[in-house]
Amino acid sequence: MNLPYTFVSTFGNKQRQQAVKERMKKVIAVACVLLAQFVQGQKMNKPIAPAVVHDDRTIKKSDLAALRKMEDSLHLLSNTITYDTLLDLRQKACYTFIPKFVEALKTENSFYYPFDSLETIAKIYPPDSSFRIFTWQLVLPKGNFRYYGVIQMKSSKLKIFPLFDAGDTMTYHSQRVTTHNSWYGCLYYNIILKHIDKKPVYTLFGYEAADLLTRRKVVDILTFDDAGKPKFGAPLFYFNVEEDSFRYARKDTLTRFFIEYKYTASTVLNYDAQLEMIVFDHVAPPTDKAKGATFTYVPDGTYEGFKWANNRWNWVERVFTFAINENDNPPIPVPLFGKPKKQPELPKEDVAPK
Repeated sequence: MNLPYTFVSTFGNKQRQQAVKERMKKVIAVACVLLAQFVQGQKMNKPIAPAVVHDDRTIKKSDLAALRKMEDSLHLLSNTITYDTLLDLRQKACYTFIPKFVEALKTENSFYYPFDSLETIAKIYPPDSSFRIFTWQLVLPKGNFRYYGVIQMKSSKLKIFPLFDAGDTMTYHSQRVTTHNSWYGCLYYNIILKHIDKKPVYTLFGYEAADLLTRRKVVDILTFDDAGKPKFGAPLFYFNVEEDSFRYARKDTLTRFFIEYKYTASTVLNYDAQLEMIVFDHVAPPTDKAKGATFTYVPDGTYEGFKWANNRWNWVERVFTFAINENDNPPIPVPLFGKPKKQPELPKEDVAPK
């Protein structure tokens, strides 16, 4: 290591100068080892997050300036799509947004441009960053909604798959395998990656406004065929239960899964990294008479899930189970609808505490 002359020259003799150099080398070597150990420890302890690739350095300066200019226009249009109170303006903005957005995506290496200002456009990246999906919603009259989206593959040149919403034409939503031309439209908010025979299988989580009174949360499967084209849905959601104890009118294996509930309810359907499973609210009708009227369903305080095993998502009837054995503990809270199979007993008044 060559130290600056101004630093070394402050010492009188050559031997002292050499000793200082050797000491500085040792100090720097030790510091490098400690830093490497710290960084390695941080990498091991840090949870794995989706590898979102944003790198403006791969985009030419002229293209970057053009993208920023186009993004300003797209930002205004996307806000109009979401927030304007007039249907005509929302539709016009949506139909104008689509070709302008495609034009922006045509820019070389546009995959590395984040489009951060498009806050009303949902953007998700898989952990392997091999593509990204943009989705957005258009509110129509009488409680109708239309979804739009595009898959952009990681490529220097334009490679996209536009998504055409066909959800309202599907009779059996949970039994269909579709393409990007007949997509089950929704807003995607998460994606995770699994592998089957070394082939990537992506699990998508989405939100759908089904109608004026009903909302859905959807978990879907995305794969790519040998030609590299996307396919939605796969028979990977497996229910292994007896028919008489099964609470849902579903087949044993579904290609996609969703919960349907009242529009004012707050629900959970997402992947829990700590539990390593999909967790979702069990929704139920407020009364027996409302059974089947899913627009009245709300969470009852219990949670179900799916656990990945044997190359499929296996249903878990109860994610959280609690047992209270101590007499001085309070009873388990009763769910909103119905009671647990076994309710802990309260201590009797004539029993003295231990």
